[in-house]
Amino acid sequence: MKVRGRPVHFGVQLQAQGTTWEEYVSAVKAVEQLGYSSVWTFDHLLPFSGPDDRPSFETLTTLGAMAALTTRARIGVLVAGVSYRHPAVLAKAAAQVDQMSGGRLDFSLGAAWAEREFSAYGLDFPPLKERYARLEEAVEVTKLLWSQHRTTFHGRYYHLEGAPCEPKPLQRPHPPITVGGSGLGSLKVAARHADRLNLIGPPGYCAERAALLAKLCGEAGRDFDEIELSVHPTVAVGRTREEADALAERIAKSLGTGPVPGRWIVGTPAEVAASLRAYLDVGVSHFVLGVTAPFETEPLQLFQEEVVPALN
Repeated sequence: MKVRGRPVHFGVQLQAQGTTWEEYVSAVKAVEQLGYSSVWTFDHLLPFSGPDDRPSFETLTTLGAMAALTTRARIGVLVAGVSYRHPAVLAKAAAQVDQMSGGRLDFSLGAAWAEREFSAYGLDFPPLKERYARLEEAVEVTKLLWSQHRTTFHGRYYHLEGAPCEPKPLQRPHPPITVGGSGLGSLKVAARHADRLNLIGPPGYCAERAALLAKLCGEAGRDFDEIELSVHPTVAVGRTREEADALAERIAKSLGTGPVPGRWIVGTPAEVAASLRAYLDVGVSHFVLGVTAPFETEPLQLFQEEVVPALN
């Protein structure tokens, strides 16, 4: 099945918090074995829910390990936060991971939002307007480092002088770039630079954001159809509604919060497929299912066996 000329495909984000490395490794391998097209980690210094002294894996080392643990699935971070590290450092790491994975990296960047993490570690957390401006410059810096022998860049926030980036990524002209976020600043960056926009929210909201993105693409002189639309719902699927509700309750317990209307999809395979079909109508072709620890593979298998065929 295709949407806006692209095949519909599904990935899984394994939130790297509140778990052990052994459990995480097993989950990464299971996602690939079940046939999902991609597996993702997150970018946080602390668990974004529950007690902050629970485990939360460092992002770039985790991503490098995922490159070695998989052979087919694409890998990525949903999404890397611009304020956690200098974009040149991130670009170097991402290029290395693309090499390690044999050209399977999906690169991503967003404005970052978890202020308590920045406070805990003494990192600067500028106002949203500045984070959007940094996001714009960071994407520019990354693309230059990946495409030029040496990069000189003088922006408002970032400065490079004759900087090389070797080895370059395997993918040409560069790994696909996902911008995450639905704010106007994120959409402006996506309109100018992104290969994919990742959103969180119900279909109607995504439709409104997509329409605004199309308008911004026109203003930037870019074809809106060059940008894939992606969503990131938390899905609890069960063979019965009771099974789905029980899974949703376990997910909510691991997050320390209940289901968020418009962000969660809970139900039987038929009910989940109907909910996803509404996103297809909006033009979404890429879905990243949110999964929390303890990782349960049975719902992921059920999704592949019954939900995906129901959409075709």
